[in-house]
Amino acid sequence: MTHISKQHIVVTGGSGSLGRHLIRELLRRGAKHIISLSRDEGLIKEAKEWIKSSLVQFVIGDVSDPKQLSRILKGADIVFHAAALKDVSNAEKYPREILKVNIGGITNLLDHAENLKRFIHVSSDKAIGVMNCYGASKLLAEYLVSETNDIYQGKFLNIRCPNFLGSRGSVLDIWRRQVIHRNKIEITDPEMTRFFITLPDAAKFIVETGLKPNVSSEITYYPLEYTKKFRLGDLGKAFVKIYGDNKTKIVTTGKRHGEKIHEDYVSNVALLNVRELETIIRSLDY
Repeated sequence: MTHISKQHIVVTGGSGSLGRHLIRELLRRGAKHIISLSRDEGLIKEAKEWIKSSLVQFVIGDVSDPKQLSRILKGADIVFHAAALKDVSNAEKYPREILKVNIGGITNLLDHAENLKRFIHVSSDKAIGVMNCYGASKLLAEYLVSETNDIYQGKFLNIRCPNFLGSRGSVLDIWRRQVIHRNKIEITDPEMTRFFITLPDAAKFIVETGLKPNVSSEITYYPLEYTKKFRLGDLGKAFVKIYGDNKTKIVTTGKRHGEKIHEDYVSNVALLNVRELETIIRSLDY
């Protein structure tokens, strides 16, 4: 591709945990024209303070608004689409909101994507072996990306990432608040296993893959070199060692509707032990 400094880039969900890291990674690689689109005023203020760059224009808006997207995408070269409703339990309760944001949002973007040089959709491991509303929405979004590529003969990519460790609303974020307010953490099932990637590693992989000159829209990309795996009970123990004390309780609540005991992502990823998880948690950039 032409040098990144000449590209006009849009990051949807730009004030969220992943969006901020994507923007920081793009700036590190020389981007000079970035629009961050998101709808949470509080998060936008936080993102501005965290990123601190005059090269980023923070826009309050919603991917569900096709008229606004038409204006924002005018002249855009690259879109990193990270905006989505992601909580599995909430998605089970409010499928209409998932339809509006996760499906309607990406459809609106793709309907205005004819002149884009690259579109990168950040998908999820929940799109594999679908058994919940959120996963279904991400799988359908992947199909929409593939269809758009067939229509425009462009470079519209799907990147499937595992859980983003330490992101806003993730299990570590929830546990931090639980320890502060009640000095306990709640675990659905200690034997539950999950795959994860840290936010800096995710941003590096997504940007690097998205900007490669030779990519294939026929391939679903996975950040395999950065993917790790944990048992939920071990993550809880590691977290309590860092943020809790000898009175912090670990309470098992049971699996929630729509959750799997074991995610279907990739094979041959070894489980990290408690000490390794401690090291990773300590290194997180909140």
